Amino acid sequence: MLSKNVLVVPCATQIGVEQFQSLKFNKNFNLVGAAHNESDSLYINYIQLKHSIENPRFVEEILHIIKNNNIDVILPSHDEVLYILKNHPDLEHLIPGNSKEIINICRFKSRTYTKIKTSTTLSSRTPQYTIINPGFLKPDRGQGSRGSLNINQDYLHCEYLPGKEYTIDCFSDSENKLLYASPRLRKTIINGISETTSIVSSNELKLIANQVNNLFKFKGPWFFQMKEDKNNILKFLEISPRIGGGSNINRLNGINLTLSSLYQHLNFNVEILNQNLVTQVNRKKPKLILDYKILFVDYDDTFTHIEKTLLKLKKPVVVITRSKVKVNTIYPTIYVGDNELKSNIINKYSNDSSIFIDDSFKERKDVFTNCNIPSITPEETDYLI
Repeated sequence: MLSKNVLVVPCATQIGVEQFQSLKFNKNFNLVGAAHNESDSLYINYIQLKHSIENPRFVEEILHIIKNNNIDVILPSHDEVLYILKNHPDLEHLIPGNSKEIINICRFKSRTYTKIKTSTTLSSRTPQYTIINPGFLKPDRGQGSRGSLNINQDYLHCEYLPGKEYTIDCFSDSENKLLYASPRLRKTIINGISETTSIVSSNELKLIANQVNNLFKFKGPWFFQMKEDKNNILKFLEISPRIGGGSNINRLNGINLTLSSLYQHLNFNVEILNQNLVTQVNRKKPKLILDYKILFVDYDDTFTHIEKTLLKLKKPVVVITRSKVKVNTIYPTIYVGDNELKSNIINKYSNDSSIFIDDSFKERKDVFTNCNIPSITPEETDYLI
């Protein structure tokens, strides 16, 4: 069994929340959260940061946390933090996923657009833009200082894109092969984060995902956003080498991008199994609306995490375990041999609609493939309520 200490920083962002939800019951990873708030409601092991991201001593503070907490992996949950930490020679190797070179391109829209322009297939999808250097902006028509703006960094003056906006969540393997691309419509957006998102069937967006991946050579999770111009032509907004803020919709469909990134970082082969259980999710109130009559629940590393939730669901439960000793539950329990498939047990036990809950991907794959029923992780059980 693995035992790796994972630092999520800053853990108070929406990305940090999703990373917590993705890993909270996983026996292989011990989570440590760090942010600038006095406390955190999710992370039991929490460290309050003293220095802002812009402060030169921020990296020094992170290095101190890593040493004192024996951190094995860093999961940045903010684009600027990812950019800063990946460019530090003592921290680069602790961050899963994409290379420093890719991160340094994607952090700047101008560099991203320049890269896209090198592709004959994608160049037409670059929005028209000009770079405005630091200086003082004031309206051509006006008086005094009304409407004026002092800018201290480069800005892009871009064409207006009035159409529908999409996020395409992706995952590439260690050989830069695209394993997963799932387009979703950003239906409602607050502060740049999609509150309600729905999966769409779009061969065009999936084709673009492959073209982008071939150009950038991504590794691990990444996403890109596109928006329709006035002629309904899709054009790029940005590309980011991390999970998206609304990517919990992937996890509800059986694709845990954060966990996959960690296993990839530790040199395990990653497999993607899309169960297509939901098509729309509200980011703050995700739900698994499934029709089922019985729950088959793994005991080892699963049951104790969700015992209280199972009581709230008020559905028949059958526990399945490979334990060699008697387990203590109030539910009927089936003991399975080491080489016996849980799918065979479930198929013999009941033909009614059911759900299987197990922390093991191997077990979930077996049951989903051979029983054709939703096979979810203990983390997703709360979304059944």
